[in-house]
Amino acid sequence: MDYQELAIPPSLRLSLPRESDTGELFALVQQEKARLSRHLSWPVLINDAKDTLANIRQNRADFADGRSAVYVVRWDDALAGIVSYNTINDKQAEIGYWLAAAYEGKGVMSRAVTALMEWYEAAGKLDTFIIRCGVANRSSNRLAQRLGFVFDYCQVRAEKIGDHYVDHNVYCRQYVNGSRG
Repeated sequence: MDYQELAIPPSLRLSLPRESDTGELFALVQQEKARLSRHLSWPVLINDAKDTLANIRQNRADFADGRSAVYVVRWDDALAGIVSYNTINDKQAEIGYWLAAAYEGKGVMSRAVTALMEWYEAAGKLDTFIIRCGVANRSSNRLAQRLGFVFDYCQVRAEKIGDHYVDHNVYCRQYVNGSRG
């Protein structure tokens, strides 16, 4: 398995970002920047398509080295967001994601995160998954809970976003011998 692309019929497709995705991905980040910046630190750093291209190239290099895996989320062939393993360490990965507002409430990210975990778990590559999300990010907290992640702890002052620090809720989900444990 090369982990380049996964199609989940009828509407969902996860694929490694390509340089040809630069324009579309940059435009979507710009469109969503104000909303994303409430919970994520990086959107304010993306000010030019060259920034997006540099990220795509770095993400692909990190994927080749086994450090992370970032996937474009497409719904009915339209770019809807990103789902990723921000870090991969041994058989554990930290999941990150963001979704354009137009696709929220449709189960897109729940399906994307579930498919990504099952894809890597079934191949025996990963068995432990972590989600960290801001305490005030209700959508991300609900997603973790809905997918069966267990609250582990609250990390105080975990991330600086803009001019303030955000506490993170940390959730864990583990597979033991092919089933959730």
